[in-house]
Order: sequence, then structure tokens, then C-alpha cells
Amino acid sequence: MFNMPKKLLTTFVALPLMLVANISHAVDCTSTPVNPAGNASKLKDALQQATNTGQALTITGTYYISADMKVYLKKDLVVNATGAKFIATSSLDGDMFSFDAHTTKSNECNSAGVLANFTWKGGDFNMANAKVSKVVPLTSKTPAGREGTQSTADALSIRGANNSNNTNKVGELLIENISFTGTKNSADPYYLAGGDSGILMTGTTKATIKNSNFYGVRDAAIYVSAGGNTGQFGDHFTMTGNYVERAYDGITSKRGADNIRMENNTMEDVVVGLSIKRVYDGWTATNVKIKNNTVTSSVRPISVERANNVTITGNTISQLGAVVAGSSTATNIYGSQYEGIALNGVQGTNTVTGNSVSGVTGSREGQTTTWGVVTRAEDGRQTTGETITNNTFSKLDKWVKRL
Repeated sequence: MFNMPKKLLTTFVALPLMLVANISHAVDCTSTPVNPAGNASKLKDALQQATNTGQALTITGTYYISADMKVYLKKDLVVNATGAKFIATSSLDGDMFSFDAHTTKSNECNSAGVLANFTWKGGDFNMANAKVSKVVPLTSKTPAGREGTQSTADALSIRGANNSNNTNKVGELLIENISFTGTKNSADPYYLAGGDSGILMTGTTKATIKNSNFYGVRDAAIYVSAGGNTGQFGDHFTMTGNYVERAYDGITSKRGADNIRMENNTMEDVVVGLSIKRVYDGWTATNVKIKNNTVTSSVRPISVERANNVTITGNTISQLGAVVAGSSTATNIYGSQYEGIALNGVQGTNTVTGNSVSGVTGSREGQTTTWGVVTRAEDGRQTTGETITNNTFSKLDKWVKRL
């Protein structure tokens, strides 16, 4: 029998093991995606396999995530992550999950010209240890040592439009029953949170985000936006039944998306509650409905910028003027006041009715300036066409303030 030297035998045995350890999990266009069952090294490929084939994927187990799980959308992505946990490590600098339209990769697996629907149900996302992006509101408040290098650091990021060739990839989107935690402690203010937003979604033809919970959010709990070079992709966004506490932004829509509905959401201790925000001059949102929401302790509970045809009704706003994120002064780009409902450069047919706005009581009542409904110009547009009737106001400095 040939006697191999011990040193060579050790090398011979170790080599196959090393090769096996470095083999990546194959991704193709036909195989059924497999539940990673808590193995983080298999998670990205499982998700890519799911959208390559359009077959549903179940995810269970706990995953510690140190780098962006980047997936290129091809066909439908259907994920059930009920009971799964996704925990960011301190090395995570950027998104936890990003699902992107791509100029060439989104055409693979016979998916050219195919609109991919996106469905994600369940899962707990913890970004408390993650780095914070370099573009969050009030970067001066980012704790030392937590500054990231990326422009986004979201738990679920879905970019349905490809701006490089101005195409849209995602059809209908549904996200429901997820839970997001951004802070290490349940009483920490938003600016101590890791990551950015819970959900960032742009450029889908239709979207529903519902029945999800967000605790401690450095930027926005839910951030939805039109996509494309002129905001031409992305309309019909509905956010309903969500709970948000301790966030800079609760739910916000940007870049001129149309047909926005924010209904039956609850939020507490947020700088801005429900908002339509103008990012680029001239981009206008049309047909906005903000109905039956509850916002407690907020600087700007409902704020709409540069929009047409806005309905704000049945909302309950309380503790206007209360301490928000530990600050006894208002964090407000428009001044030092607290504003219950603000119409900023809003035109068309606009209705503000059946809302309740109440201010804070006690010693802070005399220390704050609180306005129930505010109208002002924005982006060179006066606010016009507004009907403000049948609202209930109490403990405020001014019920309706026209600037």
C-alpha cells in the first residue's frame, strides 16, 4: 500500500472540504426555490431563485445580516416570511434587502417585458445595530460611530422603475404584517435608530402596504415614491392599518405619485405623521386621500406639499404641542409652531372636514404655538380651492391659519 506523507495527506483531505465550503448555491431559471431555514448564506440565492421562476418562497428561521441582500427582479416575487427574523449586525452599511429593476438582468429567464408582481408577508426586521445612511434627516443627530457611507439603509427596498432606460418592472405590490424595530430600547427617540426606513418603495404601478408595525425609525416608517426621470411610474399607493411610533416620518409619499390613500393608520411620537412631500420643483401629486388616521404627539401630523385634489377627513390629532423625540421645541422646516393639518401649495378641489385637532394641556400649553389647519404657498403655488368645514378644535392658539 502506498504510504502518503502525513503532511500531504492532511492537505489532500482539506482541499475538497475547502472547495465545498466555497461552492455558491446555484441559481437558475427553473429550479424550485428552497427555504433557507435560518442559513443566511443561502438567503440571497433563495430570493433570486424565487423571482427567476416566479414560484412562491417560504422563509423560516433567524438570520444575521451584514451586507445588502441584493436581488434583481425578473418574474413575480412571492415571499411568506411569517415568523422569520432578520437582524442587522453592526457591519451592515446599506439596505438589508434591496429588490431592483436592472437594465439587463431583469430580462433574464425569459422575463423581458414582463411586469413582476411583488408580495411579501410577515417577518420581523431589526435594524438597531445597522449603520445610518448619509442622507437621513438631521444628520447631526446620528450617533458617533454609526455613520454609514451609503445613500440608503432600508429594511425592505423595492425599486420598481429603472431610471437608466426609463422602464418599469414592478406591477402590483403587497407588503403586509411585517414588524420593524430600529432602536435598541423601546423608549429611544428616532435619531438613535439604526438604518433609515422600514419600507422604501418606488415605481410600482399599484401598491398596498398594510397591517404592519414600526418602532423607532431614523427616517420614514413607510416611504413610497414615483419613479422614472419625471415621476411617470408609480401611482395608486394605499397605506392602511399600520402602526408607527418614534419616527421622524410616519408615512410619506414623494416625487409626485398620484392616487395616494393613507387610511386607518395610527402613529405616536413622530415629527411628521402623514405627508405628501415635494422633492423636485414642479412635480405634483394628484388625488390624495388621508382619512380616519390617529396621530398623537407630532409636530406636523398631516402635511401636504404641492398637490391637487386633496381630501383630509375623519382624522384624530391629539397632544399637538407635546414633547416629540425628547425635544421641547418644534422640529419644523416652516417655523417653530406645531401644525395639525397643513396645505402647502395645494390647488384644485380640496376638502378638510370632520377632523379633530386638540392641543396639549398643562404647562406646555402656554409654551407652544399650535395651529389647527394651516394654508400657505409652496414651490411658487398659492393654496387655493380649499373647503375647511365641520372640524373640531380645542386647546389651540389658532384654529385656521392662512399665511
